[in-house]
Amino acid sequence: MLMEDWLYKKAEENAHNEILAFLLIILGVHLLTAGLMVTIIVSGGQEWWLFHIYWQLQTATISLGLILTIMGFAISSAGFILVIHYDRKKSWYRKQIEKSSIAEKWKMKSKSVDEILEEYVGRRKKQV
Repeated sequence: MLMEDWLYKKAEENAHNEILAFLLIILGVHLLTAGLMVTIIVSGGQEWWLFHIYWQLQTATISLGLILTIMGFAISSAGFILVIHYDRKKSWYRKQIEKSSIAEKWKMKSKSVDEILEEYVGRRKKQV
């Protein structure tokens, strides 16, 4: 396997992992909103404060809401971090692919204008 093929494969793999990280963000946001909704609905809403939630941990439902909220925040945060990580890795692989293709172009022999015209004239003579 050529180095450039391997770089393409790794770039595609990181793009796939980036999509999975976006799905983690979506899962985390769903858990976060579900936890907040459970906590707000069960606690009654008026005496509920985000920072004073420990006052009302008498019921198991509010504990479930708190757990869902914390897990949602943690999973969303992990998703954001993974998206940034995989995006940077993918961009690094793409830059390496670009560098290798530029190096190959330099290795190719460039033709002068005279050589191109001679080839063109040679083809025209063969056609006529």
